[in-house]
Amino acid sequence: MPKVANKAPPRPNNRAGGKVVHLPSGVQKAGVVLRNSILAAVKEFDAATAKDDKDYLRALHGRAKQLQPGVPGKRVRAAFVKHRAMFAIGNEIDPNKIRPVLKLASQDTEWGEIFGVVRALWSMPYNKGYGRRLRFVVFDAHHEAVIGIIGLQSPPADLQCRDMLFQYPKQRKLELVNSTMDAYAVGAIPPYSYLLGGKLVAGLIATDAVREAYWTQYAGKKTEMENKLIRQPLVAVTTTSAFGRSSMYNRLKYKNRLLAEPIGSTLGFGTLHLEHLYDGIRAYLEMTGEYNNGGFGTGPKVRWQNIVTALNRLGLGSDMLRHGVQREVFLYRLVEDLESGMSGGEPGNPERLSVQDYSEFWIERWAVPRAQRFPHWSNGDERILIEQTLAAIS
Repeated sequence: MPKVANKAPPRPNNRAGGKVVHLPSGVQKAGVVLRNSILAAVKEFDAATAKDDKDYLRALHGRAKQLQPGVPGKRVRAAFVKHRAMFAIGNEIDPNKIRPVLKLASQDTEWGEIFGVVRALWSMPYNKGYGRRLRFVVFDAHHEAVIGIIGLQSPPADLQCRDMLFQYPKQRKLELVNSTMDAYAVGAIPPYSYLLGGKLVAGLIATDAVREAYWTQYAGKKTEMENKLIRQPLVAVTTTSAFGRSSMYNRLKYKNRLLAEPIGSTLGFGTLHLEHLYDGIRAYLEMTGEYNNGGFGTGPKVRWQNIVTALNRLGLGSDMLRHGVQREVFLYRLVEDLESGMSGGEPGNPERLSVQDYSEFWIERWAVPRAQRFPHWSNGDERILIEQTLAAIS
């Protein structure tokens, strides 16, 4: 930190030009404390992952969820009370009569409220999605009960295992990638999860209803940043497992058609092991004047950007973000000739699959056999479990 000649050092918390000015010694001390905390967190994480401790990873996700802004504890508890009758208990469900439908969960609707309740039940950090978004509640129309949710968002611009599959024309990669979406929230809740309802919800991503909802919502619309027409149709969906190898997406088929194709793994980078230090990182960057507060044009990964900035300033480098937890990446092909479409040509006809056809297949292939193998699946009171889980959210 350079010295200022012939001037008294500014006092901490003095305001100069509307900004708080900190003593260089105070900034340096804060940096030392933060640096040591980061090194300790990385050491602890490395020790846990070396033992393949998935309980530790789940606990980290839960802690990160509590610390991140946007976890609406009070609001989701009120929404659950409001819609409590739509959350079934096991003895109310006949597996043979389950009739799934997709309900578009737009913001400020009852389905949007229900989506928020289900999303809050999981240990994964809260994420409302970014860019283009499609959210669905998977609803059992026969039993009038919530099965699970599907949340889709704009895809990552760079995803190595996906990008290796296609030959993008020069300067058109982003345009073509934006004809796909990424599934960020997929899963079922009890009691349907006991019947492998995750396989149902994951399979429904490949159905005509998702492509049609995308067309309805985005046909004729333009992107905010580049003011270009949003590319149609939706040709593919990618998704990533939460903890290494995924049992939900693995061997996910409709008859002989593979729905979720494993295409590789993530590189094992992320901020999960440092999320509990984010408040300290923010405070430190505010002291140095380098904190990125987000906003239009700054991208969806502002937290990532701030953490990288802090690591570089502290002399640690972005290697501290290599946590080594490689997550499986899966690709849903929604058109017959995806390679052609991603090369700038015609993507081919849609790969047809109705919600009804896949649901009937799931009941026969997974739900009924599961219920027969585990006859006690319906003995619990899932509403109490949901209440307990929501009560723990701040």
